[in-house]
Parts: sequence; C-alpha cells; structure tokens
Amino acid sequence: MHSWNIMVHAFPQLLHGLGRTVEFSLIAIFLASIIGLITALFKLSRFQILRVFSWLYVEIFRGTPLLVQLIFIALGLPTVLPLNKWFGSDNYPFIAAAIGLALNEGAYITEIIRAGILSVDRGQREAAHSIGMTRLQSMVYIILPQAFKRMIPPLVNQFAQTIKDTSLLAPIAIVELLYTGQIIVAENFAGFQIYGEVAILYLVIIFTLTRFAGYLERRLQIDKR
Repeated sequence: MHSWNIMVHAFPQLLHGLGRTVEFSLIAIFLASIIGLITALFKLSRFQILRVFSWLYVEIFRGTPLLVQLIFIALGLPTVLPLNKWFGSDNYPFIAAAIGLALNEGAYITEIIRAGILSVDRGQREAAHSIGMTRLQSMVYIILPQAFKRMIPPLVNQFAQTIKDTSLLAPIAIVELLYTGQIIVAENFAGFQIYGEVAILYLVIIFTLTRFAGYLERRLQIDKR
C-alpha cells in the first residue's frame, strides 16, 4: 500500500514531465520532418554538391550516438560560441535539446522519405513530364502525394522513437519525464516504484502510437510489393 501511495503522489509530477516530453517530441518531429524532406530531395538532386551534403549529414547523425550529439550541442558548442549570451542561459539548453533531437531524427526521416519517393513507379514521373510538368511540379503534385501514403507507417514509428529518445535529454538537465522521475527518486528513494511508473507512461504513449501506425497501414492498404 505504501508503494501505491508513493506512485499516486508522484503521478501529477510525472504527468507534467510527460507533457514536457510530448512538447519536446512535437517540436523535434516538426523540425525533423522539414529537415528530412529537404535533405531527401537533396539526396535525389541532380547536383552533386547537394547529394554530398545530404550524404554527410545522414552519415554523421546516424553514425554517432544521440547522447553525444546532444552533449556536444548543449555543452560543447557554448565553449567556443557565446550561445548562452545570444539566446540566454535559461533558454539555450531547451533550444539545444530541440535542435539536437531534430537533427538526429531528421537523418532517419531523410531515408524514410527518400525510400518513399523511390518506391513510386518511374512511369509516374515520365507521364508527368510528358504532359509538360517540370521536375518540381511532378514531385509536388504527383510523386509526393503517392509516396506520402507509403511513408506514414514508418514515419509514425520514427515519431515513436523520437518520444523514447527524449529520455536522453535527462543527462543535459532538461526536465522531461525521466528527469522528473530522477528528481522524485532523489527525494523519496523509491526507485522501483517511480521508474516503474515512468516506464508505464512511456509504454502507454508508445503503444498508442504504434497501434495507430498499424491502423494507418491497414486503412491505407499500402502496396508492399
């Protein structure tokens, strides 16, 4: 019963931490989607410099641990640039966390979008060009709408991964769900109960998202050829 009381008492604080986790996730997902779309188009560009840039970006951010990237952006860059002065010492850690998450997740979204675009039959492009559409018009009006349906399930799964990755913000002192749990444990030493509750909250939101991805896949009847 004592354990139950501890969990009930901690729940409002953890719920607030979960709200911060969702907030960071939404910001990161929004920015990562923009970065991923632009970089995917760069990868498919006719210009070699854009292809090289996108390749370097993807390799760097997929080839190094997210925690290292977050520490470098949040704690490393301010040692050579006056970022805390530019953005404020209270604001920069949050900006760094959002940017770090977005850049990392954007690298994975790049590959999802690129694969989605390439999955569209080449004949669709040729048909668009035959009626006078430019490369950009065919991409916007013909290719992307078809590719988007195929990208939804893996994108939703990647968004779920983004939510899990927010737990790595705790080491750079960003108050989200895990860090809130650590604060509570430091006060009552009930690690089993509190971290168990944290895990349950993560499980609920991730399970919901993954079920939603499965629903979308069935609803849209994705062609898996």
